[in-house]
Amino acid sequence: MPAQTRRSSRKAASSNTAPAKSSAPSRTAKHTSSKALRKSTSKATKKSTSANLPSASSLLSNSQQTTDDWYKSLRTKKGYANYVKSGKSWLTPLTLRALTAYKCEHLERGFASAEGLCSAFKDYFERACGCQGDFWKFNDHAEKWEGNPVYESNFKVYYESLKNHHNRMGTATQALPMLPADLKIIMEYLDSEEAIKYFTVTQCLYFKAFVATAFTLCTQNDELISLQVKDIKLDQRSRTGIPYHEFSLIFRKTNKDPTKVQKYKVQADLTHPEIDCYMHTNTWKSHMEGLLGRPILGSDYLFPAIASTGKLKFGECTSRSAFETLLETVVEKSNVMQGRNGKFTTHCFRRGGAQYRFLWADHKWSLKAVKWWGGWSSNENSQERKYHVMFVEGGWGAPYLLDELMAYKEGFSDIMMDDRLVDRHETFMGEDQSAPLCKADLLRLEGTLLTKLQGLIANTSSPANPIIPASSSNIATMSTHSITPPALVSLKRTLDDALQYWEHGCPQKGLNVPLKDWAQQFKSSDYAKEAVKLGNIRFVCEEFTTHCGADFVAFEVKYPGLRKKFTMLMKAVRAEKKIRGDTKSRNRGK
Repeated sequence: MPAQTRRSSRKAASSNTAPAKSSAPSRTAKHTSSKALRKSTSKATKKSTSANLPSASSLLSNSQQTTDDWYKSLRTKKGYANYVKSGKSWLTPLTLRALTAYKCEHLERGFASAEGLCSAFKDYFERACGCQGDFWKFNDHAEKWEGNPVYESNFKVYYESLKNHHNRMGTATQALPMLPADLKIIMEYLDSEEAIKYFTVTQCLYFKAFVATAFTLCTQNDELISLQVKDIKLDQRSRTGIPYHEFSLIFRKTNKDPTKVQKYKVQADLTHPEIDCYMHTNTWKSHMEGLLGRPILGSDYLFPAIASTGKLKFGECTSRSAFETLLETVVEKSNVMQGRNGKFTTHCFRRGGAQYRFLWADHKWSLKAVKWWGGWSSNENSQERKYHVMFVEGGWGAPYLLDELMAYKEGFSDIMMDDRLVDRHETFMGEDQSAPLCKADLLRLEGTLLTKLQGLIANTSSPANPIIPASSSNIATMSTHSITPPALVSLKRTLDDALQYWEHGCPQKGLNVPLKDWAQQFKSSDYAKEAVKLGNIRFVCEEFTTHCGADFVAFEVKYPGLRKKFTMLMKAVRAEKKIRGDTKSRNRGK
């Protein structure tokens, strides 16, 4: 190519590339402007964000408000405020000890006041005065006292002294089990006209159903307050046609498996209406449906929250404290604790139900049945077998089948049903009415027959010289003095028991001969060890029949509150006899 041609082509190329140079600054300007826009936007966002951030003082104020609202309950804060109000200016350990002495010693308010003062001022010193630590000492370097004044040595020693005095001299108020006799008093009160002054019909039916269910199922309070209608199969029928309710409970005492459900079949108990869970549940269900204006649904709570006005809050379960308040009020108004020490807590139904089934029920349960019913423990043998199947035999599906088998074979879901086949593991000591007689049973029968025959012989006029066959050793043993009287140590409990033993005896406890006939039936040497107890029962019964006219009303006027306290009654009768001059002093030789 000629040189001239090459030069002309380079010029053309340079002329063609010139516009590209002029366009480059425009793209750079656009990039720069967009970057600047993003920076300005981010700065504006940061400014707006920083402007919306709360101040440190407001954050601390919010945290303090949350602490004030939720760290202590309202009831506790009110109690602390009352204590602090009475001694807010007494901020030294010495004056705090003087305030405690004034409350406990001068006003005789007991150790509970000392506990309240100590807790209230400990909280006050920590929160209001910034006193931290479980000590109280003087810092020589800083020349000031440090710690919390309630830990001052003299106050601490005085506090412990009050505590020791209370433990040794105070009256224990232990939590009592709620037994059918207590429930009967409460149920009768709730049915009376007096209860209507303090409780609505809804509150009465609510309380009856709650306590009857808690007692029957031996439940904890938390298990019932969250119970929903879907957890109950109402109005079921057994294979023989007996109606019952089936309750399903999970997370019982030792159960942490949500898939493990224990079922409880409960039929009507007409002989004990105070603990008839079936009847009270039906009554409460009908009342709820009347208030709702519709049938109850599975999502409804069986025991919804109840306001102080007595109205139900449907869709909201009740709380532990709410039922505790209702329980305390009912117990106080019904006077079920009259003349007794102790108190009833929400755990009383669980304890009472277990004790009743094991000790007092007509059909007593074995310990194994009671433990299963209350959910206290699981079957260890079945657990070991389940793990053996799972890990040794390698069957991962077998444990669940094994659980079903064990629940079927060793469960007690239908132990309350009349058509359940009796198993030796369910009754106390394996008692079974169909079991064959043993030698001990025959010996007891022989003793009972001989005792009754002796009574017939004593009440029948016999010839002067009765003929007794010499070869009959068994008939010879029917002497009126051959049977030793039973011990009276565990017999007398109440006035009613004493009257029963004196007039009619008590064959169930081995007292086949009434106490009033002992002098005729036995030699005095046979019951020499029981002579004092026999005399005590005799003069108490004579006091009731002679001086009270066998009238319980007159007796209660003369000896109020002592009908069920035999020892105190015996002392009161003895004192009354001394006042009347009926007792004779013994002449003791010097």
